[in-house]
Amino acid sequence: MSEFKLTTEIVALSSARVWDAAKLEWVLHEVFESDEPDTCLCGHYPIIENCVLRNKVNGNLATVGNCCVKKFIGLPSDLIFQAVKRIRADTTKSLNGEAINYACERGWVTAWESDFYFDIMRKRSLTAKQSSKKRQINEKFLFNMRAARSAH
Repeated sequence: MSEFKLTTEIVALSSARVWDAAKLEWVLHEVFESDEPDTCLCGHYPIIENCVLRNKVNGNLATVGNCCVKKFIGLPSDLIFQAVKRIRADTTKSLNGEAINYACERGWVTAWESDFYFDIMRKRSLTAKQSSKKRQINEKFLFNMRAARSAH
């Protein structure tokens, strides 16, 4: 993995010409897991956890590995991938705030479902109805993550 190559590539796609300013132009646009290994902008291969970044200033897109996004750009993609792994293994487990916000921003869950999830997220004991709704939201999240993977 080459930090220099990553910063050079991101700066080239940015309006700013210095790294500290350029990295602030980027937001997390989409996350997906590849069926086939990909290569990060830094040159690291293989990557499965991909993050599509969007430049807020010029609209450019860049696909970067999750590790580079976390380590160098500081966006919460790793927390979204952690939530995916957790609920994929057990749909009764909880998403985290970053994953819920990500789903809400994309219209995968309604504002009501988002508010509901934040209300019950830290509760140790849920009613049967709450547990059922939580599992339904988790399954909807996983379905949309699979759809995002298929789109790539």
